[in-house]
Amino acid sequence: MQTANGLAASYTPGAYRRDSIPQQEPLENISRFAKSLEAGDFIERLPWGDYAGLDMHVLPQYVKNYQKKLESGGVGWVGPKWTHRQQPTDFVKTRWQLLLMLAGGLADYGVMKVFFIAFAFAEIVAYIKFEEFSFVFLALVGVHLFFRYPFTWFLQRNPGVIVKDLGCGFFRPTGMVKFRTWREETFEAPFIEFDPYISFHVNPKGPVSYKLLLRHRYTGWQTTVAQVADVHKVELYAHWDELQRYMDVSQPLPDVPALEKYRHLDPTTAEYDAAGKRGRPADYWATLDLTWWANEGYPAHLKAIREFPWSTLEDRMEKSVPNLAEAAMV
Repeated sequence: MQTANGLAASYTPGAYRRDSIPQQEPLENISRFAKSLEAGDFIERLPWGDYAGLDMHVLPQYVKNYQKKLESGGVGWVGPKWTHRQQPTDFVKTRWQLLLMLAGGLADYGVMKVFFIAFAFAEIVAYIKFEEFSFVFLALVGVHLFFRYPFTWFLQRNPGVIVKDLGCGFFRPTGMVKFRTWREETFEAPFIEFDPYISFHVNPKGPVSYKLLLRHRYTGWQTTVAQVADVHKVELYAHWDELQRYMDVSQPLPDVPALEKYRHLDPTTAEYDAAGKRGRPADYWATLDLTWWANEGYPAHLKAIREFPWSTLEDRMEKSVPNLAEAAMV
């Protein structure tokens, strides 16, 4: 099959199309399924297959980074790229993820300020009572300085050290999802077998955050798509909207900076753009005025996300999975 631009269609029969979601197996042991959701702090299941057309990967910083990479020819790029074929995920080694979380806390001024005050007080008390210092305070200062300067300097100059590409991600041409499990193995399944949930988490620093999770309905394996602070919860709806349209080969690629130079390589998107439906020049994000986007364009886009009636979207997946609505009552 050829597109209007002469591009050979590259989608497999298993690719996701919202208007042709195949009938799937019903969920077994509904009560157990519901209990597992409750235990995981899932608070909301999002609908499938009805779109708002609003993207999240258009933040001013993303646009700025994209333009810088174009100017430098991609110098400094680490890990696999987001293209018309794959949105990569999980390419940072797990042990580095844990170390980066620790380093982030110990290098943070706010966190360390609390530790500094607590240990300084303890040192004073220890000196008054035992007339000696434990030097724990000095060790804490040393750890803070190490993670804030030489550790950060090393990673900035050797980012490839923390990357291990296991081929994980969301694959548009095939409709498959592959991600790393806590066992350091990989799990792969069709995109349509996952259900999107929003869950809440209390962070070590106190504030609540929300995660957009994809949970495989037949095994329970799950992967995180995005995480935001509590005041930005509505943005997770746009994250899900964008991901669905990326995987839906009946829709053009999301109009985001990272995908702009791949639009002509994707059959559906190439036809869409050739018909003039994009309504933007081919180099829109590459030449966009950053000041205007940061001060006017993006705030207006974010307002549209916050004001969109997300609860009115239809859930087409309920027509494909016989007892989905009954099983997932969150």
